[in-house]
Amino acid sequence: MERVWYPPLGCAAMPKKAVKQCSRCGRVKPLTAFTPAKHCRDGYRGQCRACRAAYMRAWRRRNLAYARAKARCQNRKRREWLIAYRRNPDRQFKQAVRNLTYWAVKVGLLPRKDRCERCGAGGKGVRLNRHHPDYSDPLRIVWLCTSCHGDVHRKYGESD
Repeated sequence: MERVWYPPLGCAAMPKKAVKQCSRCGRVKPLTAFTPAKHCRDGYRGQCRACRAAYMRAWRRRNLAYARAKARCQNRKRREWLIAYRRNPDRQFKQAVRNLTYWAVKVGLLPRKDRCERCGAGGKGVRLNRHHPDYSDPLRIVWLCTSCHGDVHRKYGESD
C-alpha cells in the first residue's frame, strides 16, 4: 500500500477517507473499526479495535500483578471518593429535594408542563427536566428541555 502524506494537524486540507489500514494486521477496514484518538494525525488509532483488544489482553496476561495492583488502587480511590460524595450534606439535601419534587409530580401536587419554559420546545420527542433555581423552596421548579437545562447549569457553573 502506498504511503499517504498528511498535512500538519488542524490543517483544513486533511483528507477524509472512509477506510484505513490497520498497522498490526495490515487489513484495510472502515473507520468504524478504529478507535477515535485525538493525538493521532487522522483522528483514529493505528490499530483496529480487534487488534488493539488482542494486544491489551496479551499485555494484561504478561503484566497481571501490575494490572491487578493498579485496579485495586483505582477501586480504592473510587470507593473513597464515593463515600465522601455520599456523606456530603449539601448533596444529601439536594437529593431529598429532588425526591420530594419527583413524588409531588407523580401524585399530582405539581403539574407537569408539556413545553420548555425557556425556549418553548415541546412535543413527543422532547424530554423535560425539573430544574430547581433555589433548593430552599423545594416545590418551585422550572420545566426545561435537556438542552436548556444544560445551558443553565453551564452558565451559572452549577454542578447539580
